[in-house]
Amino acid sequence: MTHTKDFDQKRSEILDCAQQLFISKSYELTSVNMILKEVGIAKGTFYYYFNSKEEVMDAVIMRIVLKDLAYAKEILARKDLSALEKLLTTLFTKPETDEKKNIVKELHQANNALMKQRALQRTIELICPIYAEIIAEGNAQNEFSSSQPLADSQFLVAGVQSLLDLSNLKDSKIEIKIENIVNILFTVLNINQNNVDQQTILNKIKGGNNNEN
Repeated sequence: MTHTKDFDQKRSEILDCAQQLFISKSYELTSVNMILKEVGIAKGTFYYYFNSKEEVMDAVIMRIVLKDLAYAKEILARKDLSALEKLLTTLFTKPETDEKKNIVKELHQANNALMKQRALQRTIELICPIYAEIIAEGNAQNEFSSSQPLADSQFLVAGVQSLLDLSNLKDSKIEIKIENIVNILFTVLNINQNNVDQQTILNKIKGGNNNEN
């Protein structure tokens, strides 16, 4: 028990230091030696816990993704929300600490391209199946009409992220607003407009974003 606790503590210490270096210097410009110096350990100790810098990166990302996954599962289980409300909550109003905001901000830097790609990959692999369950629930409640809930959730996550990334490029002529995202949501999921209109969804999203910590 003690050995396991010590192992987990040291592993977390390495991840904490690596994460700060990835944020301050970028993933590409951070070396294993920098991590060793920051943590104060020998190279052999590092490789006892991780096989490579990329494995450390993946572990850093997984800590964030697993928190988002737990939140999505929590929202999925709620009985007081419609499927549409669940989807809006999980997609647009996830709890965000300053630490997470800093990481997300740094993912947009050129030297963090691999981290960003891996974060999207893990999100699609682990969280999109929860989104798919919500969409399937919405189908059953006649809120949506999606023939492929998982594929549609993956398209929404990857497609919207790609558009946002492109719009952030220097001299980009692509502009993506929350209104565009709502329109994509309606189109992909074929949302039943007899139940709710786009302005209602837009207000919910903007209201949720204004309440973020």
